[in-house]
Amino acid sequence: MFDTYTVNLSATYNELSTAQRVKLMKFGDEQDVKTLTVLGRPAVFSSDHTMKIEFSLGGEGSSGPVEQGPLARTLSVALDPKDRGGYFELTVWSKSGALPDDIALRGIAEKVLPTISERT
Repeated sequence: MFDTYTVNLSATYNELSTAQRVKLMKFGDEQDVKTLTVLGRPAVFSSDHTMKIEFSLGGEGSSGPVEQGPLARTLSVALDPKDRGGYFELTVWSKSGALPDDIALRGIAEKVLPTISERT
């Protein structure tokens, strides 16, 4: 299903709640921000561009400049329903710039997140 997409899942364990992150996004004038609930937890969709970096691993090659890469769509989901801080981020992008719709990204999160062990 996602053979042309790159999917990245990360977890951030901090004290920043999803509600606080949404306020920061809006203060930073981020576009395409949408709040929702996923698995009974506060969540937010956002979009941003990746970075494109090219470099040579040997010989006399040179590195290219850092450029704007394709658009990525991220779904951030609070670690717990009370939104006490920390979040999972599921980010999807492809070289073509085409993205799956938000329903597909939410479906991935609803299947993957329950399989992750609680932090001890």
